[in-house]
Amino acid sequence: MQFEASKVNKIYLGRDRICRCGCAGEYVERGEPKFEKRLKRFARMWSEYTPSIVPYCEDVTNDFMNISYGKDRALTVYFD
Repeated sequence: MQFEASKVNKIYLGRDRICRCGCAGEYVERGEPKFEKRLKRFARMWSEYTPSIVPYCEDVTNDFMNISYGKDRALTVYFD
């Protein structure tokens, strides 16, 4: 899937294999201070990322793109 930064409206940074309610990570939305920095980071990481093939884990859908890295960490972008 092609990454289109202009369509991203929310970014999650935190634990990967856990619920995404915000208890183990942080969300930022377009217009908030950390948004652009995290968006650039995601774009840089995505250019070198190989999406997961694990059956229970989707890295790409029509609603989001997820990068798993490190020890159970994730950077996820969400679209309109």
